[in-house]
Amino acid sequence: MLKRKNYWLLFAILLLSLTSLSPSLELKTSDGPRLRSNPENQSALPSSGEKGNVGPLRITVSLSDAEFRELQFISGRYTLSSGVRVELINRDSDSSHATLLNDLTVGDSPDIIMTDGRNILDLATRGYLLPVDVYQRTPGSTPLTGLIPLLQWNGYDWGVPLDIDPYVFVYSPERLAELGIEKLPRSLEEWSSLLQNVRKTKGKSLLALDTRNPYGYSAFLKSVGSHLLSEDSAPLEWTQEARSDFYLTSRYNEDVWDMLQEGTLTVAALPLSEWQTHGSANLAVEAPLIESNDNGLDSLESRCFAVSAQSLYPEEAVNWLSYITSRPAQLEWLELTGRLPALDELYRSGLPGMDPLPFRADILLTDDTAPVEQTKGGWSKVSAAVASLLTSKMDAAGYKKALQ
Repeated sequence: MLKRKNYWLLFAILLLSLTSLSPSLELKTSDGPRLRSNPENQSALPSSGEKGNVGPLRITVSLSDAEFRELQFISGRYTLSSGVRVELINRDSDSSHATLLNDLTVGDSPDIIMTDGRNILDLATRGYLLPVDVYQRTPGSTPLTGLIPLLQWNGYDWGVPLDIDPYVFVYSPERLAELGIEKLPRSLEEWSSLLQNVRKTKGKSLLALDTRNPYGYSAFLKSVGSHLLSEDSAPLEWTQEARSDFYLTSRYNEDVWDMLQEGTLTVAALPLSEWQTHGSANLAVEAPLIESNDNGLDSLESRCFAVSAQSLYPEEAVNWLSYITSRPAQLEWLELTGRLPALDELYRSGLPGMDPLPFRADILLTDDTAPVEQTKGGWSKVSAAVASLLTSKMDAAGYKKALQ
C-alpha cells in the first residue's frame, strides 16, 4: 500500500514539472526573430499568407513607352487577381550596366529587375540575384532550349525570359542590284566585293550597326561563319579596314529606313521587331539564322527578369514572374507588342496570327544546352569591346586581347 502511494506521489511531481516547462517552450518556438530572405530557409520568408500586406513589389524595366503601357495593363490584371500591389519603374533604354548594378546594391533595391539575358550569369555569380526556382511552388514554363544556358548556374535558374528579338539584315534588292550584287553577302569575299562597289559611289554607306549592343555586329560575324569570341582574326581585320564605311546608329534611329530606300545605305543590321514596325514592300529582310544546327544565340537579344538578392518578397516576386511569362501572357505580349515569345512550346505548336518570319521557326528549337562561352567581365565587357572596335578606339588585335 505504501509503495502505491509513493508511485502516485512521483507521478504528481512529474506532471507539475511538465506543466511548468511548457510555457517557456511555446515562447521559444513562436517568438523567435524573423530572418531575412534566404534561399536556404524558405520558411523565414514573408508572404501574403503570413503578413496580409505584401508589397508593393518594386520592378525596374527598360521598355519603350508603348511596351511599358502594355506591361502595366497585364500587371494590373495580376494585382486584381492576387491583391498584390506592383510598382513598375521604366528606366531609360540608354541606362548603363553600372546603373543596373547600382539598383541591385543600394538599400532601396527593387524586387525584380529586367536585363539582357546575357547579363544573368554574371549577376548571379556575383551574388546580386536569388534563384527563382527555389521559390516556385509549381514548375514554371520552359523557355527556348537555347536560352537555358544563359539562365542556369550551380544547378539553379536565375532568370526568366520575357521575349526574344533576333537581329536581321534589311536591304533594298533594287539598290543592291544597282551595285551589281544579286544577293546578300554570306562570306567575307562577298562582303568585300560589295564594299568595293559601295566605295565607287560618294556618300554611300555599306552597313548600319548599333554600337550600344553587339547583336548587329554578331549578325554580321555569323553571316561569314564566325562569332564574337572566335579565334579567327580575318573578320576582325576586315572590320578594321571597312569600318570607315559603316553607318553607326542607335537602336531607335528611324533615319535608316529612308536611307535604305534612297540607296545611301546598303544594308542595316536591325532587330526583327523594328522590321515588323517599319518594313515595307520595297525592302527585303534576311536573317543570319540559316542552319538548323545553329540557334543564333549570339545575334538574338533576350530580355529577362531576375529577382534581386535584396528582395523582401521573393516568393511573391516569382509569382508575378510566372504570371507575366505564362503562355497566355506571352501570346498577349506578342499580339500587343510584336515581340517574339521566349517559350519553347509556342514555337512547337505554331505562333498564331504572326507574320511569316525571315527564318524557319524550327531553327530556334535546338536541343543543345551546352554552356555558353563566357569571357571575364561578362557580357558588358563584350559590348564595350565591340563598340570600341566599331568606333576605331580599338584595333583587331586589341579586341582579341580584351576578350581573351
